Amino acid sequence: MKYQLVVPMLCAVLLAACGGDSTSGAANNNPTDSSNSSGDTDGTDGTDGTDGTDGTDGTDGTDGTDGTNGTGAEVPPSGALDTAQPLFVWPAVANAEQYKIVVKDAGASGYARSLDPVAANCQTGEGVCSATTSLAYFDNHLDWYVESTVNGQPGPVSDTYNITTPFSENMQPILSNTNDQCEAWAAVAYDKYIVLNNTWNAAEMSSDSWSQIINVTENANGTVTPAWSYDWLGQFDTSTTFGEFEVKAYPEVLYGPKLGTHVSGTKEETGLPEQVMNLPEFVVRYDFSETLDEDAERNVALESFFHDSEDIRGPCDFDENGNRTDNRAYEMMIWVNNPSIRRPGDLELTGVMIDNQLWDVYIKPRSKKDYIAFTAQTPTTSGTLNWKRFVDWTRDWTAENAQILEIDVLEPEYYMGAIEIGTEMWWGSGSFTLNEFEVSF
Repeated sequence: MKYQLVVPMLCAVLLAACGGDSTSGAANNNPTDSSNSSGDTDGTDGTDGTDGTDGTDGTDGTDGTDGTNGTGAEVPPSGALDTAQPLFVWPAVANAEQYKIVVKDAGASGYARSLDPVAANCQTGEGVCSATTSLAYFDNHLDWYVESTVNGQPGPVSDTYNITTPFSENMQPILSNTNDQCEAWAAVAYDKYIVLNNTWNAAEMSSDSWSQIINVTENANGTVTPAWSYDWLGQFDTSTTFGEFEVKAYPEVLYGPKLGTHVSGTKEETGLPEQVMNLPEFVVRYDFSETLDEDAERNVALESFFHDSEDIRGPCDFDENGNRTDNRAYEMMIWVNNPSIRRPGDLELTGVMIDNQLWDVYIKPRSKKDYIAFTAQTPTTSGTLNWKRFVDWTRDWTAENAQILEIDVLEPEYYMGAIEIGTEMWWGSGSFTLNEFEVSF
């Protein structure tokens, strides 16, 4: 990732998801000037040797508002922008069933967002579509274009535009604390990773006084440090009887495709999605530091979802008829640092050696049969994980024990989506800094 440092100091982007009112982080694009009106012509010469007077200058056309030209029509964003969340505008395609906004930085890392025509706000009478994404593009020089799908086949592709997003901006995120789990969360993209202010279960809260803020800092040496702070109030500040036992949020950094709404890079760049039986040797390095109040209940966990199709879809993805297209088939979690009293399910095995470490294994045969979790017997704040060893162990062990334990099998044909790291939040306040998160294969 190439950044522009103006002064040798730390710069940050703050995105908050809070219980109070919030406004969208998406701002309009830079205006483009309309053409000058005709004028500026000299008067004709006078007769008998005397010059005629000069004609008056014509007035310039007025500039359009942000994101529009002089006539008020929306135009595609290009050039230097004053927002990190552009309003993308492109020509509508006849009979398009889906659009995909593809954004790539100078390093060729790709970020994609699939939208149906309704979500893309296509104005058929005007022949244009427009949409923002929940990603904030942090100090990036980007190329973007839109692909279409027509009759199940690749359709026309829009022109490619170049944009530059701001280096540092204090942005208000899209509102996160809503009963609708599909409300877009604030996020920041860098390199082949996305920092996501994931407040997926905040509806469990009885109070709107909670807060969760993600912070992305570019260091003087060009590295990027994600961090977040949070306050999920007390154990019993919930809206349901059992809400105190529920995870409220999972602020995280992800690598690869998470559901259908956040994709941090192409398969060529990330190696994902890929089938369980064909996974490369993913190596995950992590290092973090944190502060916790005395009563905070949280974990530090890595995870992957597995899908029954290469087309990664989740609960916030819909077909043209408005039906959900969620194809998640299995979830695997690895808790490298454990909470004080919460556990991920029913303890099934203890002292299992995987990747030269000892783990306890949990399942949920009564409530979530497509789930497995490993908890470290020796919690760590830094380490290296060979991801494929956990996947292979889960595949083989579930195949052998699924019928006896009444759980699902992690099938070899399933496709693994993103590799993620974050903190599951139950209650309390604290802060978390991800000093290192690197996935290689």
